[in-house]
Amino acid sequence: MVTRRRPPSGPVVEGPWGSPTSPPPVPAGPPDPADPAALPPTPLTRRTDAEHAVPVATHVVERPRLRARLDAAVTDAAATLVVGPAGWGKTLLVSSWLAAGAGGREAAWVTLGPDHDEPRAFWATLARAVGAHAGPATAAALRRLDGRLGGGLADPDELPGAFAQALRQAERPVVLVLDDLHEVTSPAVHRGLHSLVERPVPPLALVATARRDPPWPLTRLRLAGLLAEIRPDDLAFRDDEAAALFVQLGVPAGTEHVREMVARTGGWAAGMRLAALDLATRTDVDAAVAAFSGDAHSVSGYLLDEVLGRQPAELVAFLEQISVVDLVCADLADALTGGADGAALLAELAAAHLFVPALDHPGRWYRLHRLVLDVLRARPAPRRDRRDRHRRAAEWFRGHGMALEALRSAVQGELWALAADVVGAHLVALVLRGSADEVTRVLRDVPEPVLLERPELATAVAGARVVVGDTTQVRFLVAAARRGAGALGDGRRRRLAVHHGLIEGAHARAAGDLDAAARAFGAVPLDVAALDRWGVLDPGIVPAVVLANLGTAELWTGDLAAAEAHLREAAEGAGPDTLPRVNAAAHLALLAGERGELDAAEHRAREVVATAAARGWTRAPQVAAAYLALARTTIDRDELDDTDHWLTRLAEVEEVAPEPHVLLARSLALAAHHDAAGHREDALARLRAAGTQVGSWTPPRPLAESWLLGEADLLARAGHPDAARAVAERLGAPRTDGGRVAAARLLLHLGDVDGVEAALGDTTASALPRVRAGAGVVAALAAERAGAPERAATVLEDALLTAAPSGLRRPFLAAPALVDVLHRRVDRGSGAAAFAVDLLERLTGRPAEHGGPRPPLAEPLTEREATMVRYLASTLSNPEIATELYVSVNTVKTHQRAVYRKLGASGRREAVRRARALGLL
Repeated sequence: MVTRRRPPSGPVVEGPWGSPTSPPPVPAGPPDPADPAALPPTPLTRRTDAEHAVPVATHVVERPRLRARLDAAVTDAAATLVVGPAGWGKTLLVSSWLAAGAGGREAAWVTLGPDHDEPRAFWATLARAVGAHAGPATAAALRRLDGRLGGGLADPDELPGAFAQALRQAERPVVLVLDDLHEVTSPAVHRGLHSLVERPVPPLALVATARRDPPWPLTRLRLAGLLAEIRPDDLAFRDDEAAALFVQLGVPAGTEHVREMVARTGGWAAGMRLAALDLATRTDVDAAVAAFSGDAHSVSGYLLDEVLGRQPAELVAFLEQISVVDLVCADLADALTGGADGAALLAELAAAHLFVPALDHPGRWYRLHRLVLDVLRARPAPRRDRRDRHRRAAEWFRGHGMALEALRSAVQGELWALAADVVGAHLVALVLRGSADEVTRVLRDVPEPVLLERPELATAVAGARVVVGDTTQVRFLVAAARRGAGALGDGRRRRLAVHHGLIEGAHARAAGDLDAAARAFGAVPLDVAALDRWGVLDPGIVPAVVLANLGTAELWTGDLAAAEAHLREAAEGAGPDTLPRVNAAAHLALLAGERGELDAAEHRAREVVATAAARGWTRAPQVAAAYLALARTTIDRDELDDTDHWLTRLAEVEEVAPEPHVLLARSLALAAHHDAAGHREDALARLRAAGTQVGSWTPPRPLAESWLLGEADLLARAGHPDAARAVAERLGAPRTDGGRVAAARLLLHLGDVDGVEAALGDTTASALPRVRAGAGVVAALAAERAGAPERAATVLEDALLTAAPSGLRRPFLAAPALVDVLHRRVDRGSGAAAFAVDLLERLTGRPAEHGGPRPPLAEPLTEREATMVRYLASTLSNPEIATELYVSVNTVKTHQRAVYRKLGASGRREAVRRARALGLL
């Protein structure tokens, strides 16, 4: 941000920011005949010296990125356009760049005005400006051109060529700045400038500032590499630049204040400075930032004078009519004004850079600057007119499938019946496609009495809140809506009942009452045709959300088969990038991890995380299961460096949507992490703290078994058998296979080897890798202690073969006493030899040693994977390996992952070491 002053030819005046300006020094002595700038002015060249004076820049905020852009532009292009509305700092940027050296070029400056619309006057002014800087030969040539212009002898069409010819003799490069090019409208002048750009003169670099694009074929010039541009998006202040401005002006603004002011002003230079000057006078900066808008006196005055005041009255009237919306296209503009010239007027406004394209919307949509909107909306207008414009906007948006915009317009126009009708039809689609926060913000402006009188509005607030995990006043709002539902027609009443069923189920899930959630969701109608008749738009999303939540409840309560069926159906039936699909996919990942299918768990969870990141849903409760699945997978694979990352992401979700079952599951994962890292006391403390966290809530049976048996196991290993038994007795007999394995492990730690087999039951033959592997480890240890080494080796082999494909290490690493059995198994040969060797190395902390022939891999390497092993042993990077093999980097990574999995390695170095140990290298 800079303050500029242009030296006038008269007395001292105040600059645009109150900075004093003074006239330039008057040269003494007779004029130099070799200097065209010193010649007596002709009638056409009689101008004040101010038009050639570079504005003096003060209070400059250094902006190296823009100066670097200008340095590159004058080197690479024939012309550079610095274009934007008033107050964007165009002139000040260029003048400060000239003051910094202009890339080593001489600089000539021309401030243009209406007098330069005549071609002879225009080219004469340029001749005088450049002649003083380009050297004697060029000066003489331009003097002759100036003489011809003064005598009226020059043909206007020949002037650009004559000017260019004179410049070809220049001894040094020159930057010619044409400030305020928008003041020149003459087609003849612009034809001449275009010819100068299209056939550039090597010593000349042209830089023009303007409020609108000149009438040149800009696209053709861009494609030819002849034009460089700096536009409002480039001129906009960034956070660091705004912070520097605030410091310079002594404004005590923090990082959040600066970021908010940049957002409110769009980085507009004049707006930033006016805001800073205003904030400098305030004692409460928080309140001042919150209240700042375009109708603030200092800002509105500037906008009215410099922006709106320079537009034709009919254009300003058009702006007022369309200012009821944030985004506008030609068809919507016509709907708002009742006219048919929206396209032409918007094009004119866009050329003046009052509008900028809204690139996040398809088609030709435009967005008016936020502060200009503030000024327009603050102008007095009859309430009837405003309501009518909002009604037109809402109806147009609704007719074009833009429900959120329709709702916003209806609320802003206080059209409560229309708002209720819109949100009643679109509620499910809106909140389940990720717009719940926006719906909440829009309906925040509805007065509470209106909200409670309109059942669909109250229901919408409740539905939007509960989808993001906020249960504040949800029951109160639903109760109010039910009381008023009798006044609705049959279809709307049935539609409302569907919404209430979904809200009731979501509320129960948020409270951790998964049985109640299943009952509520199970009662919601799934007949898409009926939903459509009742006015539920996008009705197919209702079955998807019901099935996804039924599957979620079944997973947490332990019915894995039913959960998988419902979650898969929901994932396949929900539309792409919807919350029901994200919820279903996240819980399918958690389900795979629960079974011990770690590859599937990781793949599905990472897909969910990528979708959430792309849609801005990283803290949505529907994503929590994916973070939990990834945290558990890293613990299961003993990749503990990554565990904290995923548990932190999970905690961020809990801050906004604390579902009790997820909170407890995170505590269990944290305890497992501490235990795996060797911090048994920390793990025990975490599980004990879970009791306070749970309070009076009753956890689902699988979670309760994991929690209490986990605590009992830690107590037993810490030498507190009585305390361990007491905790286990609180639970009673386990009902899940995972609980049975945990109970058997506890008996082993308590020394009751005889009771292990009965406790395990048939879990050693389970179809679930986690249960089977865990049961095999416990059975192997029990057999070893019972003096049956052959049985120990046999059941351990089955556990190894079960766990090896997905790298399920935790059941083995949690049993240090397994080392001797593992050694014997490796020495005798194993179908999962690489995995067994890896486990030995992790358990003992040193490379495993074993005699005899090296056993084969359980899953042999393919030819390409064997080749990849050899490349992994080299010093080549992945891109270099890809080049050598004539494949993509992604293909290299795919083969690497397969090699790591088959060798039981977590990285490149470990894979090479394992390959050497197995004789593959």
